[in-house]
Amino acid sequence: MTRPIILDLTPGAQGMATLLAALQVPDHVRPVLVLFSGRATEVEVAQAHARDMLRQYGLDDVGVHAGCPGPLAGGTGHDLPAGQDGLGALHLLQAVRACPADSVSLCCSGPLTTLALALVQAPDIAAHLHGVIVNGGAFYVHGDATAVAEHNIAADPEAASVVLAAGVPVTLVPLDCTARLKADAVWMEQLEPMGRLPASVAGRVHAELAAARNGGARGSGVDVSLRAVAPLLALLSPGLFSGHLAHVDVECRGEFTRGMTVARRMGPPGVQPNALVLERLSVEAVRGVLRDLLLSACK
Repeated sequence: MTRPIILDLTPGAQGMATLLAALQVPDHVRPVLVLFSGRATEVEVAQAHARDMLRQYGLDDVGVHAGCPGPLAGGTGHDLPAGQDGLGALHLLQAVRACPADSVSLCCSGPLTTLALALVQAPDIAAHLHGVIVNGGAFYVHGDATAVAEHNIAADPEAASVVLAAGVPVTLVPLDCTARLKADAVWMEQLEPMGRLPASVAGRVHAELAAARNGGARGSGVDVSLRAVAPLLALLSPGLFSGHLAHVDVECRGEFTRGMTVARRMGPPGVQPNALVLERLSVEAVRGVLRDLLLSACK
């Protein structure tokens, strides 16, 4: 069965690699919506690239839109950020409602603002979601936003709290799991056939990945993270990941701990798990799956 999926991506090489990989398995997943959240100029470029990619795969009907550019709450509560028209959330809830109940999976590589806003506006869409797989959290490792918080959760802790409380099946892919998932020199060399087709979508993704590595410290070819692709790969190849059910809370108020994620395996009576927290992945196997998916775009 082909599962409808929604990709909520951040612009850049990793986001484009995620979309290209998703297009290689039409018997398993089919994108029904692609969102990009981030800086306006970067989002515009990513949208144009994504539309061109989808067009070449005969998927002109798939919407490509901008997600919410700012956090859900401007302090407390769930107020719309100034200047935010909520169109990204509207496109999301329309796409979800168009899918049968318990059918659509959402892979989110950035903050959860757009999904949270859609759930606040239309709680009924939760019944249509088969699962939400999120890059988010740092439990036993140093955060990448603060000492205790991972970037995507820290960018909008209130949004993460909304999603975790919505009753939808959530899978968290934290920094603990993806810290070693990187595009190193050996892996990039394996993708060299993509570079032989510079005019193709595969060639363009390869060029963007190479530029991301060469744009590192002093252009020295620094390994770049591939964690943006982890939610899609966890959906396609769940056997390469392992984790545990937990009740996850997000710290929204602490002066020094805002955005911190806390997982309780054994909570007090009445506290039920609200997420599957992935602890480990097989780095070489996961990179091998991604490599093979990207190379299949050359055929």
